[in-house]
Amino acid sequence: MISKVILKEVKLLKREITFLKKEIKQRNLYRKRLLTIGEASKLSGVSKSYIQKLTASKTIPYSKPTGKLIYIQRKDLYHFLSSNYISSNEEIDSRVADFIINTTRK
Repeated sequence: MISKVILKEVKLLKREITFLKKEIKQRNLYRKRLLTIGEASKLSGVSKSYIQKLTASKTIPYSKPTGKLIYIQRKDLYHFLSSNYISSNEEIDSRVADFIINTTRK
């Protein structure tokens, strides 16, 4: 009969292996250049349906090499996510100060 200690150890090892598998998949996701809708969803933190809406409305570029599966380039996803940048008050103040300094020198 297997002791309770060994069973607990086996359960802990299974949990750790499961965790490590998830970590490996996550790290591989950050290396990929082409992403499926599901991968783009995981990487960006938005729902799959939102990514589908973005592709359907052609808001984000994509390719459909087989006519069925949609692939999004990671750089296009990052470009979309970083669009409509809103500056912080500190950045605005810095730009104003730079502008004032540059205009008073002329």
